[in-house]
Amino acid sequence: MEIDLSRKLRSALTHLGPTFIKVGQQLSIRPDLISPTVLFELQRLCDAVPPFDDKIAMKVLAHELSSKRDDNNNTDWNMPHLVASASLGQVYKAATKNSKQQVAIKIQRPDILETVTLDLFLLLSYGKCVDKLCSIFTNQIPYHEAFLNGFAHGAFMELNYRAEAANQTYFREELHSRFNRKKTKVVVPQVHEEFTTNRVLVSDWIEGIPLAQAPQQQIQQLIPIGVELFLCQLLDIGKFHSDPHPGNLYVTKCGDGTPTLCLLDFGLVADVDESARNAMTRAIVNLLQGDYDTLISHDAKHLGFLPHDMDVTELKPVLKTILKEGLLEAGSNLHDRKRNLMAISNELNEVFFTYPFSVPPFFALVTRGLGLLEGIALKGDPSFDIFQASFPYAKRRAMDMFSVKDYTNISRGMLARHRTETM
Repeated sequence: MEIDLSRKLRSALTHLGPTFIKVGQQLSIRPDLISPTVLFELQRLCDAVPPFDDKIAMKVLAHELSSKRDDNNNTDWNMPHLVASASLGQVYKAATKNSKQQVAIKIQRPDILETVTLDLFLLLSYGKCVDKLCSIFTNQIPYHEAFLNGFAHGAFMELNYRAEAANQTYFREELHSRFNRKKTKVVVPQVHEEFTTNRVLVSDWIEGIPLAQAPQQQIQQLIPIGVELFLCQLLDIGKFHSDPHPGNLYVTKCGDGTPTLCLLDFGLVADVDESARNAMTRAIVNLLQGDYDTLISHDAKHLGFLPHDMDVTELKPVLKTILKEGLLEAGSNLHDRKRNLMAISNELNEVFFTYPFSVPPFFALVTRGLGLLEGIALKGDPSFDIFQASFPYAKRRAMDMFSVKDYTNISRGMLARHRTETM
């Protein structure tokens, strides 16, 4: 029965359209929330959405590239063939006639703009309704509409392939300068600007498999690089890849045959300004060393979760319980995490209904990205703990931010907590 219901759920999300497919994709790598049977079906939403006709795709390709053709630039391909179909477009593998270079051609679905616009209009209407009800029945600051506006902005950016190409080029340069000088490398395919338009994106073809489908030992080997990869974006670079579902995070090989990570699909990217990056670094440091007082009274306000003028005296005990018992002490054990979250459900309700707690719009994309990464990691390593995995990079980032004296005190606190948790 569960198999049949799982298939019906996947079918329903597919027929509801791209926005609901995105929701299914987010759930598809959360083994701590969804049963294995449902996970298997939802994972098919990542790259096995029913495709549109190849003839239509080739017409879109020809129309989009017609303005780029001239007598010296005849953009013809040797038999493009479909390799993946997703919610917003589909990908073809081809080789250019002139250079014989293998490329990936991403072609946008026809009429997708109208479909996505309607879905987002309905979601924003829902957000306005929830905000109104929350204002009447709770002390919560209305944030659902702003939260969904952030999601809507990201969705529209995904439909602009020129913007995606610019993001991909930026990440390729930034990550190359940070990772490829080390033993660990991160691959981002090169964009072919001369063939890229608003609805067509052409880049180097990458051979590989999704990280979630890699052998367990390989996932364990590469996840630490993945954690550093995303923390580097969040706390250092200033742009954050916010859609790392299994179809976008690949395992490929370096020139010497060493497995490495490849990041794909840069349509959904969050901008994180320097102030927010520094505030999140401080928040992670304070969380890792157990300084809940500073985390609640300073960091939560600076990041926009709480009003700056709020007296947090009454809220501190509640948030301490949530942070300590619901997150840190549960660690990677999925059963413990579920049990702990159920045990503190009253505290969670108190925060959301009694206090003026809100979620910053950009944080929707951040939590989505790191949540998906943790989900992939848990598939390969059931003992994976996102907090412990963040410790090395947070420590290095703190060294860059703080003075020597401050860093020494922080490092001692972090090290003491890290030793306690790993004993």
